[in-house]
Amino acid sequence: MSYKKLFQFIGLIACLNLLTACTVTDLDADGNPIIPKDPNAVVSFADFSLSEVADQLWEPKVFPEATQEFTPWESIKSQLDAQQINTKQSFFVRLDGTIESVDLGKMRGAITIKVGDTNIDLQVGRIIKGNAIRDASKYVLFDDFKNQIRFAQISREFNNRAMASVGEPDSSWVGEKATVIAAITIDQNTISDAVPMQITRGGK
Repeated sequence: MSYKKLFQFIGLIACLNLLTACTVTDLDADGNPIIPKDPNAVVSFADFSLSEVADQLWEPKVFPEATQEFTPWESIKSQLDAQQINTKQSFFVRLDGTIESVDLGKMRGAITIKVGDTNIDLQVGRIIKGNAIRDASKYVLFDDFKNQIRFAQISREFNNRAMASVGEPDSSWVGEKATVIAAITIDQNTISDAVPMQITRGGK
């Protein structure tokens, strides 16, 4: 065999190996390759409205996280009693207690629930202060938002959804047992903000 034919034969073998190693890519209706989504890709909310961002996060991620991955109140209470929470932190927590009072205003209101020997004021109404829900969730990341303003404003969307979930409390709730899923922020060993996300009356 001549060197020319030998090189041609080697080239043919190399091409066949290359074709064998290639993965066939499906094409769309326009003949363009369909590239599968990377399951590990980070979703950016830069081009979404705040309502759309909340839609993407609330039902699929944040609400299930709050109801299933909460920190037991007993754990938080023991840390508070020991003066161990000195930096600002937010948690999802389940509270089992008795509704002591319902104080509603035009814009702001509060439900006080007694859990053991602790009274906790839960914000209700049209205006909810703080970022307890946003900061308690592992799914709400600053890097997914295009600026600090949008990151701050998403709390309002979460708070609106929390109030929709809670419903409209009234004085008839006073004295009832209740189970509450809430987001709370603790600052300098004191509960500074607490937002109910689900209230089940007649709880344990």
